[in-house]
Amino acid sequence: MQTIDEYLKRTESAVQRLFDGIDDYISILRTAVGMTFVTSEPYGPEQDAEYAAWKAENAKRLHAAREAEQKYLAETFALDTLCGAVLQVAAKAIEIYGHSKPVPQVFESIVKPKISKFCIGRKVRTVPLGLIIYAARNQHTHFNDGKLREPSASVFKRLATEHGYGGEQQFSDPAFDVTNPRLMSLASNVTGLIEWRSYESYIADMRALLQT
Repeated sequence: MQTIDEYLKRTESAVQRLFDGIDDYISILRTAVGMTFVTSEPYGPEQDAEYAAWKAENAKRLHAAREAEQKYLAETFALDTLCGAVLQVAAKAIEIYGHSKPVPQVFESIVKPKISKFCIGRKVRTVPLGLIIYAARNQHTHFNDGKLREPSASVFKRLATEHGYGGEQQFSDPAFDVTNPRLMSLASNVTGLIEWRSYESYIADMRALLQT
């Protein structure tokens, strides 16, 4: 394959199938969304009574939501596997068809020249999209290898902290904390953050990244 257009065309059907699978897994969770108890009563016996009545009235829906949550949790690594495959296709495209780019000052000390081609695209939580793809692909591929190497470690540190929430009381977003013991691969969390939940979103970004 001589051009990025050819690469994207010849991987199109595979990536579309990956996104179809991703949507199938995420659709499981949609069943669990929408059950929220709302009351105007202050905390106390009257609120407790109102909640008990709401819970009894919605027992079947609440049970279905809990079942959907459990089913989704059982499939999270399968979902990460598909999202990791999308990231691999994207990262390989940049590896093959990308060119050296200026490295943002905050990454100058940790991004080697051969990785500079990933310093492209729109910024998400202060990180160029290309570097996010690089870091997320590496984390997914090496989730069981121990400490994540640079620049991937610094990318995830920024994804976890540069969220703009909490004001001066900065906190680490657990969805992007590589030390979070509940997570193995962060591929699904990352593709959700960059809004890659459809082939159309993915291909629009890939064409913008590689200017096709």
